[in-house]
Amino acid sequence: MIRPTNAEVRLDLIRHNINIIRSRLKPETKFLAVVKANAYGHGLKTVANYLQQNGVDFFAVAIVEEGIRLRNAGITLPVLILGVTPEANWIDVVRYDLTPAVFTPGQLRALEAAAEEQNKTCSVHLKIDTGMNRIGIKTEEDFLTLLDVLKECPHLSFSGMFTHFAISECPDKAFTRYQAKVFERFIALAHAAGHRPLIHAANSGAALMMPEVQYDMVRGGLAMYGYHPIGHPVEGTDLRPALSWKTSIVHIKHIEIGESVSYGRRFIAERPTTVATLPVGYGDGYKRALSGKAHVIIRGKKAPVLGAVCMDQCMCDITDIPEAEIGDEVILLGSQGNEAVTADDMAELCDTISYEILLSISDRVPRIYPEA
Repeated sequence: MIRPTNAEVRLDLIRHNINIIRSRLKPETKFLAVVKANAYGHGLKTVANYLQQNGVDFFAVAIVEEGIRLRNAGITLPVLILGVTPEANWIDVVRYDLTPAVFTPGQLRALEAAAEEQNKTCSVHLKIDTGMNRIGIKTEEDFLTLLDVLKECPHLSFSGMFTHFAISECPDKAFTRYQAKVFERFIALAHAAGHRPLIHAANSGAALMMPEVQYDMVRGGLAMYGYHPIGHPVEGTDLRPALSWKTSIVHIKHIEIGESVSYGRRFIAERPTTVATLPVGYGDGYKRALSGKAHVIIRGKKAPVLGAVCMDQCMCDITDIPEAEIGDEVILLGSQGNEAVTADDMAELCDTISYEILLSISDRVPRIYPEA
């Protein structure tokens, strides 16, 4: 039985969004699908298996555990670990044929030992810090040192190098172009030393708006799931949100002027009001910050959320939707008729970004896949 509250994921729309990104690229440019954090809330295993069958070239995750989940789910394509891998996990990196991001001599030596112990070759991507100041090799001197250390690591294959753009989604491209220039100095050093690694830098913003930095591969993140990283739709990029979050009305009551709704009595009725109770709350990821601000969609009309969002329930005003009944579908995130609520809309109300809204939908909300 499927709970009345669920998230419906249209896999065909993820493919559509990838095609939109790819339409701006050279035919030979590879596509890496970022599926970290449960595929941005869309469901890691199902999304990855669908994409493996529909033409992506690479996957990326944040941590080793996510990479292992992909391998256990039958994913055979290369899997890049974007974050820092603890030394204790190098054995699993090699065992599961994962590709870690590395940027220190110590990492290379520890990984070499793990690969030698298993008599395997491990692919690595060197991470270059060009201005994000998060992780990565900062100086050309340090990069040359790493290339020297690699000569001592016969069980490691220097198969890729990458950087991360800080503001590629913004209209002003000056800093992104600066980052690309810095990155290209490191690329030149690798080439001069006889290496020909796979080069990648473009995240969603750059893949959509800066084809000149596509290099050998682009990394599709948020845009793949239907949202522009700038925080609102951009003309000419026909991205379509793949996830709809739905519930249904489980109770209807009528209250009089002066009566309140929910904890803290945040809402006091100023007119006779019809209240619908919905079986969803912040325990499901429907943020408490949406209390008294958000709207849901019922029978093609918007209904305001009343009072404080509870852990497992929230209420909305259906006074102006008199035809609404118990069991009616309620759109929390998505569209119905001519109305829509997007992750960007919800993010603005919560003073956050669409990424966090999508990732906040908890595990107790079933993901359903109409195509799967």
